Amino acid sequence: MSQIPGTLMRVNGVGVLIRGEAGMGKSDTALMLLRAGHQLVADDAVMVIRRGDRLIGRAPDAGRGRLCLRGPGIIEAGDHFGTGAVADWSPIDCAIELTRARRRASATADWQTLTIHGIGLAQLALSPERPVAAIIELVAVTAPRPWRVPEASACD
Repeated sequence: MSQIPGTLMRVNGVGVLIRGEAGMGKSDTALMLLRAGHQLVADDAVMVIRRGDRLIGRAPDAGRGRLCLRGPGIIEAGDHFGTGAVADWSPIDCAIELTRARRRASATADWQTLTIHGIGLAQLALSPERPVAAIIELVAVTAPRPWRVPEASACD
């Protein structure tokens, strides 16, 4: 088991790992997803283990159910959004990288492969200025399974 930086949310049953440098909006995105009825698994640090060909994530014991927000500080997600707002664990199905770097050449150019414990995950790079929570909800519903980097689309 290893600990990686990031936030893990369960969105419509899909485990989404949100990555990015400090201050990029990972926890703010988690807050918006919680308000939309999705589940927090881990914020700030994610404990990851490989089980066969899947990655499973959970919060470190001290961080379970806690969301760290600039300004309000640490909040207990279950207290604010109900006990169902916190999941003990989740498969990690895909990743979102919050970044200000722009390298978009086509509609699918922002997809990359992120490898953790030898398992490749589809990772979408997004600017924090975009409606990140809404895009994550869309990706969780529409992305092809198994999770893979999409091929060129009609938008290219």
